[in-house]
Amino acid sequence: MLTFDDFTNKIISDLNKRFSEAILEGNYIIVKSGPASMSIPISSMYREYQEVKDYKKTLKLYVGIINDILNQYKFKIDYKSVYPFLKSRDFGKGENDIQFYREQAFTDIDILYVSDMGETFRFILQTDDVDFYKMKMAAWENLNKMANPLVKLDKTLDIFCPKYSTDYNSTLLLSTALQNQIHKKIGKDYLFAIPSSTTLIVARYRPEYIKIIESLIMIDKDPNRISDKIYQYKNGVFDIIDEGYWRVKGIRNK
Repeated sequence: MLTFDDFTNKIISDLNKRFSEAILEGNYIIVKSGPASMSIPISSMYREYQEVKDYKKTLKLYVGIINDILNQYKFKIDYKSVYPFLKSRDFGKGENDIQFYREQAFTDIDILYVSDMGETFRFILQTDDVDFYKMKMAAWENLNKMANPLVKLDKTLDIFCPKYSTDYNSTLLLSTALQNQIHKKIGKDYLFAIPSSTTLIVARYRPEYIKIIESLIMIDKDPNRISDKIYQYKNGVFDIIDEGYWRVKGIRNK
């Protein structure tokens, strides 16, 4: 028979071979699998082992219990409600780096993907059991179905924003429908800013508009910040405008 301490160390080691992480916290073993986690009293596990007097059976029993519980919370994607979502390149990075499924959009901005659950968003993770190709195709198709007309902020200026406030306004910049609106109303050489998820500013390329856009960025109150930069789109390329109004490193629109 294993002692309580030997049993604890052995079962934690074996659970770590089967799940993302298993650690002892106080009187509980915390088991994680992807974004889901659960806790089991180590005393209950040891009592089960004492009764059956078989470590392998005890391990098999609890692996089954843990799988059953964690699978209840396993993320199931609804392809009808998934969308691309622009965020800062630094979003989700740090000591507890979250493995979001992400792709490069602009120099300092990434495309993440979210499942819209009504009141909240659930970001898609690299560890999710998802057909990522199908997910991306559905996300862009869903975004392209959104209609949000561009309207002038002032009748005397060629500066536009979406008429309706939505959490996808910044991402709409990349939709086919909005690009067609921009090309029709402004042309294929324009300035834009996406200070937050709900804010998109698009303007005809004129140097005097840069200061106006900077002011609009400063007064944006949405806490879901993306970028304080101003960009130029020209010849299929998105570039950052620097303080001297020169274009710097960017990437080609695909």
